[in-house]
Amino acid sequence: RAGRAQNFLEPEHIEKVVSAYERYTDIPGFAAVVSHADLADNDYNLNIRRYADNAPPPEPHDVRAHLLGGVPKAEVAAKAELFAA
Repeated sequence: RAGRAQNFLEPEHIEKVVSAYERYTDIPGFAAVVSHADLADNDYNLNIRRYADNAPPPEPHDVRAHLLGGVPKAEVAAKAELFAA
């Protein structure tokens, strides 16, 4: 929904939430079943990232490029066609 600074749950999102709740199982990156002790250990903070990490995986680094400087070969190869005349 363009033009509004609010988040909306579309029907497919609602279905995913309801399904996770009804299955009562961990879904990596989306839902986690935690004990009362875990909640207490986190001061009852319900922030999703404390229990189900939904961050994207880190990008691999070209160690050689970091050590020697320059642009990683994979990045140069990916952009090579932009420089072809």
